[in-house]
Amino acid sequence: MKRTILYKLLMPVFICMAFNITSCKKFIEIDPSPNLIVSSAVFNDDATAVSAVTGLYVDMRNVVNHFTNGGMSLFGGLSADEIYNTSTSSTYDPFVMNALQPANGNVNSNFYGIGYKNIYRVNSVLEGLHASTGLTDSIKRQLEGEMKFARAFHYFYLVNLFGGVPLITVTDYKANAQLPRTNVQEIYSQVVNDLVSAHGLLSASYAGSFKARPNKWTAAALLARVYLYMEDWVNAEAHASSVLNSGAYNLEADPDNVFLRGSTEIIWQIPPANETVNTAQAGFYIPSSSTVKPAFAITNSLLNSFETTDKRKTKWLRSNTIAGVSYFYPYKYKSRQTTTPVAEYNVIMRLGEQYLIRAEARAQQNKIADALNDLNRIRTRAGLTQNISSSKQQLLDAIARERQVELFTEWGDRWLELKRTKRIDSVMTFVKGSNWQGTDALYPIPQNELEYNPLLTQNPGYF
Repeated sequence: MKRTILYKLLMPVFICMAFNITSCKKFIEIDPSPNLIVSSAVFNDDATAVSAVTGLYVDMRNVVNHFTNGGMSLFGGLSADEIYNTSTSSTYDPFVMNALQPANGNVNSNFYGIGYKNIYRVNSVLEGLHASTGLTDSIKRQLEGEMKFARAFHYFYLVNLFGGVPLITVTDYKANAQLPRTNVQEIYSQVVNDLVSAHGLLSASYAGSFKARPNKWTAAALLARVYLYMEDWVNAEAHASSVLNSGAYNLEADPDNVFLRGSTEIIWQIPPANETVNTAQAGFYIPSSSTVKPAFAITNSLLNSFETTDKRKTKWLRSNTIAGVSYFYPYKYKSRQTTTPVAEYNVIMRLGEQYLIRAEARAQQNKIADALNDLNRIRTRAGLTQNISSSKQQLLDAIARERQVELFTEWGDRWLELKRTKRIDSVMTFVKGSNWQGTDALYPIPQNELEYNPLLTQNPGYF
């Protein structure tokens, strides 16, 4: 990392300049100078500081299968009980069989390594912002808020995939190189602190177009999720309510419209680095024709979770029949081909989740009627009858089922939810049998990281 600090900070900007991609200029909204050779110069000017921040979002969609560009959907879905690869693959089989090894390159490059690379970029930008005296106050607040949000976002996924990991908030590589694992509670405390700060720094309006950069409600939405994971039901409800009551978003009436880039339901999404590439998810889920077996298919356990009249089953799934076998595949994103402009961006957070977060938080507080109202907002959009659960446990079970069919293949939600609700052993043992061991719930710390840092320890169950 120490050799590439400024190079990686500015690389997305240089890519845009080198290829003269119009939409990159739209996304970054400046024409940065090619002479930015010292980090302090980046933060002497509003425009170049903005380019350093938005360069992170460009980088988050640069490489397919990184966890920020389809990887959480794909590998999380394979690890859980959502999807399977239809052909034998040394890349995907270990995730489906929950047989990962510390030397697995995908775990390192697509999750742990890219996570810390992005966190390093965030810390670099934050240090540059704090040292700067040349930025306008409003820009400085906006960029600081975005970067604190981004750091919290990355740590949320790292801690849920690996458990306790080193908590790095500075760019001092000598100090960072020998950090031990930080306990989960302390990481969550940092995540909450960053999000609370981001919420106070960011405005309610979006900087730029198509909700491509986080705003105040994006921070509130992630806070609601984090508090749910921490079992702080009061704060989870409060922050979800702030998003739902903001007036900034609405559930799309038609499920077909949810993932379009202009959807009223989207809270945060990332466009491609240019206006010709649709989402990674559409690329690897949708087969090239109706006569081709999809590379990844929906499991029977997920398919059977849909009620017969559920619109999501017909609008968010498709199937190809090959040699008499029907393979259902995810169809939330529908634009597989290259188009100009693209119709779909990478949706990271949306309103449907907030209703389900608030429903669960309310149910946990025995606010049964209010929780039912939130749950039934999602069911009504799906064309289903109202749920009438009368007990707390019945309602919690109904909310869990609704999460499964509403948020499938979205950012590994199912994989993380099974762990959060402590149902992972029972569900995965039933679905995967002897392939499952309780220690598989966490991915292994990459072997090369253990070799670099002798203070790191491996997760139980890995050698």
